[in-house]
Amino acid sequence: MGHVLVVEDNALVRESFVELLGQRGYQVIEAPNGEDALIMLRRRPCELAIVDIMMPTMGGLEFRQELMNVAPGTKVVFVTGQPDKFESLVEDDPDFHDGHLNVLYKPVHPVKLLAEVERLIGAP
Repeated sequence: MGHVLVVEDNALVRESFVELLGQRGYQVIEAPNGEDALIMLRRRPCELAIVDIMMPTMGGLEFRQELMNVAPGTKVVFVTGQPDKFESLVEDDPDFHDGHLNVLYKPVHPVKLLAEVERLIGAP
């Protein structure tokens, strides 16, 4: 219980999320892009993936589609520093309009990140 994958191309943001979650007691693995994250998930399933939207190689939305094949039970929280671009990317996604996409906007306050993780998978 409490396994989280952080997928973020910005090393400083990724490491801050990993450190915060690790200090709280979550087991955390990390990847700089969606492709690497999928490889990791095949080896070590996680309950939750915290995923940046805009990344090289494989972005967050493409990762989410692939995730459904690799680890369909994994919950996803998207993070983005570009709310307008994110909303235009997902405007046709029924999950977005139904409130089923979990999104945090950068800069993400640590309290908000922890609250979202605990809401989705509980305390470690």
